[in-house]
Amino acid sequence: MPNCMKYRTLGRTELSVSEIGFGAWAIGGVDYGSTIDQDSLDALETAWDHGVNFFDTADVYGAGHSEELIGKFLKGKRDRAVVATKVGFDFYHGGIKKNFDPDYIRFACDESLKQLQTDWIDLYQLHNPPLKVIESEEVFHVLDELKEAGKVRFYGVSVSTSAEALAVIRSGKADTIQLVLNLIDQRPITEVFPLAAAKKIGIIAREPLARGLLTGKYTVESTFPENDHRSRWDRERMIWNLEQVEKLKSPISTGPLSLVRASLEFVLSYGVVSVVIPGAKTKDQVLENVSASQMPGLLKGYDHE
Repeated sequence: MPNCMKYRTLGRTELSVSEIGFGAWAIGGVDYGSTIDQDSLDALETAWDHGVNFFDTADVYGAGHSEELIGKFLKGKRDRAVVATKVGFDFYHGGIKKNFDPDYIRFACDESLKQLQTDWIDLYQLHNPPLKVIESEEVFHVLDELKEAGKVRFYGVSVSTSAEALAVIRSGKADTIQLVLNLIDQRPITEVFPLAAAKKIGIIAREPLARGLLTGKYTVESTFPENDHRSRWDRERMIWNLEQVEKLKSPISTGPLSLVRASLEFVLSYGVVSVVIPGAKTKDQVLENVSASQMPGLLKGYDHE
């Protein structure tokens, strides 16, 4: 397949990013079941060969392993890639706990630079900070410091709720917001998108496949291995989500698109979305993800805005 990837500007930054990015949580090898590093590297290489230049990870994914794989993969390619990582889950000092203290952020940034084998991070994101941390705005001072030092080019915030997203936008500090958006959970469209668009804040859409449920391969009888965080999901909520997926599968299955492609195209139909970051552990998963940009068929480039 030729490279027909489309690109968008990442919010108010000048970074040009592939509209389909690479979500690198799963290749950490801890929270989505076991992985084989060579399969992960092959998946990254396949993404690159098909025009993906935006790679989103976090230091906590596999306790640094996801960052290490991306650093290894990007040797010789670094200046052509846009690397985004996150900080805020302290796994370095025993257990895992949230930590947004300035000294910790400085420390964690240096560790991420080592693991990524790079001198700079294109987008450094706070990893789901509490609302009170966002509203205090003190945490942004250390991010400005890291920018001035040349370790970080731009920064953003990954959020869990619309209230957190709106607080980030109103602060006027962050260049991007990362949030959940998919066919099952569409709340940000009305709650966040209008203000984000007005302020030119880039939206990074995560969980576009609802952590795998929108691949269509799971049923209410499905179970997950113990080393997959989905094994700890609330059963009643999971069944409700799968019921929503079944409702979606019927009309989509009669057309030319897979549920995966339809799910990704839906998210990309909103112009305020700069990039969508489906996860992938294998080459085949990457190929299906990138097809939403290379062979769109559901919305044919329609933009809601």
